Amino acid sequence: MQHGMAPRLETLDGAVVGLLANKKPHAEALLKAIYDVLAQRFDLGGMVALNKGDASRPAPTELLDSLASDVDVVVAANGD
Repeated sequence: MQHGMAPRLETLDGAVVGLLANKKPHAEALLKAIYDVLAQRFDLGGMVALNKGDASRPAPTELLDSLASDVDVVVAANGD
């Protein structure tokens, strides 16, 4: 079931950022670099980094539900 996009946050100050990689090379490094740039601009509340484990399949529902309960915003990335 698709729910559409979540409402945009007014600021990332205090936000816990989820980083969702797809197991391709460099995806985690790219996400960490994005987090570092965001951390320079905002007073972030932390990060939760996960890897969905398979670039060719959607993330498991359980992983997405867990991530959604722990973070305020998610950045997903492909790598190669």
